[in-house]
Amino acid sequence: MVSEMSTELIKRNIRFVSAMALSKRITRDLLQCNNYRVLVKRCICEHAAAAMMNEHHYETIPQTDDIKPFSDIPGPKGIYNIPFLGIALQFKPFTNYTPSDMPELLCNLRDKYGDIVKLKTGTSSMVYVFHPDYAKTVFQAQYKEHAKTQMKLPETFFKRNNIPKGVVLLQGEEWMKMRRSTQEKILRPAIVANYVPLIETVADDFVDQLRKTQMINDLHKELTNYTSESIGMLCFNKRLGYLDGTSDFDFYTNLQEMLTSFHQAFFLPIKSYKYFNTGIYKRFESSTLKIYRLAEREIKSQKQKLMKLEREGKLEEYLEKEPNFLHSLLSDHRVTDEQVSVIILDLIGAGIDSTANTIAFLLCDLAQNPDKQKKLYEEIKNVLGKSKKVKKSHLANLSYLKACVKETQRKRFPVFIGAQRILEHDLVLGGYRIPKQTAVAINNDAMSVDERFYPRPKEFIPERWLRSSDEDVTMGRNHPFGMKPFGFGQRSCLGQRFAENEIYICILKLIQNFEVLLPANVTDIPTVKRTFITPDAEIKLFLKERPEPVV
Repeated sequence: MVSEMSTELIKRNIRFVSAMALSKRITRDLLQCNNYRVLVKRCICEHAAAAMMNEHHYETIPQTDDIKPFSDIPGPKGIYNIPFLGIALQFKPFTNYTPSDMPELLCNLRDKYGDIVKLKTGTSSMVYVFHPDYAKTVFQAQYKEHAKTQMKLPETFFKRNNIPKGVVLLQGEEWMKMRRSTQEKILRPAIVANYVPLIETVADDFVDQLRKTQMINDLHKELTNYTSESIGMLCFNKRLGYLDGTSDFDFYTNLQEMLTSFHQAFFLPIKSYKYFNTGIYKRFESSTLKIYRLAEREIKSQKQKLMKLEREGKLEEYLEKEPNFLHSLLSDHRVTDEQVSVIILDLIGAGIDSTANTIAFLLCDLAQNPDKQKKLYEEIKNVLGKSKKVKKSHLANLSYLKACVKETQRKRFPVFIGAQRILEHDLVLGGYRIPKQTAVAINNDAMSVDERFYPRPKEFIPERWLRSSDEDVTMGRNHPFGMKPFGFGQRSCLGQRFAENEIYICILKLIQNFEVLLPANVTDIPTVKRTFITPDAEIKLFLKERPEPVV
């Protein structure tokens, strides 16, 4: 028995030494900076033993005859299992893929290996699933800590700048405490409905501005101004001046820089920014700090205003007129002022760009499908009549509008790849036993355009989401876990309901007043896949005023 163990240990050491030698050769080609060579050795040495222990752990989980072990999950083998270097070999110069092509790479792996794939992504393996039934199993598993895969770049930023982590980065009890204190102020439908008039004032001004030009020259940028102005009303009860150009802060440029650098860092095989101030880290830090300081400045200003109203005995009267998310946060003893700033930063980072993207893509889909646009206009006209004000009851009855939004999100899933979970218990998935602490990625972006679940996936067919539809493509409704753009469960998006209202009200107001048209030569809308799926070019949109505009 001792001899067998010694032999196995020798074999394992030989495999390790061979992997180290190969890693060194490949790393020399991959990394040009001499300082990184020391870093690579350090990273590999720190994690290789842990990786081998994980492999041993996977093999010793008790098995039954009909459940296959973790090691049997299909996926790239051999050289692709080398820590750090394995994932690097999936991209240029070794293949034609770049990190932004990760969704295409994963679809290629799905076609090759099936609906459950294991891929080495560093020192450990991540499991990717491509079937709604598997997504349902993962989402509905028991979670106490509600852990997500760690976002190393933001974590490094917060640590270096001595800023507390936001809800997105927290884990376990810390996360639960802040999540509860935040969600009760922004996720309850009755509370979110109070913000409809505030969003509507922004949308009305947006329409008035567009009426003067009869076109949008850069759709994504203009809509980012709209969503930035709307989020300002949520977070600060204040117009920030992005629609009329009076703001002194270049929000659009800094937000794009923050999101782009985050995405670039996400797929780096070696997180060198943890040890050095790399170019990617510097860009992320600079842009994120500027947005954070903006949040701090506005919070300080609003706090002074609220304190003044309280001294004058007018605070209760003021709060009765309109909801005040910031006041509710500042009044919560569970949350510090610093944490309030980070919560605001989370909402800005996660909500502005993704919401603008959805609106932009939906307007393009409606322009390319005039019959659907006409049907939506008729619904809006029937539900609202000539009413200039949007009521809660109006939004509840706009079923075709909601179907249009959902269909656009299906065609171009808003989030890069999809949700991720770290299992807290062993889980049987697709006939394989997945050990606890394994990260599982739910590939909604692949599922949402998979013809098995959504027939005619390239077409814009809102009717597939309507119960009363006679279309033959409604089977997608039977796979609700194939489409979760805001996530699922307690890790779902905090700003979901506010973002949905931003989208509904903006589209409603635009279609109520204009027919939207694309230039005649535009037949396709190119996208770039980063943190959020974004238009890859400046999109021009023409606006033809309705015979009887409402606003």
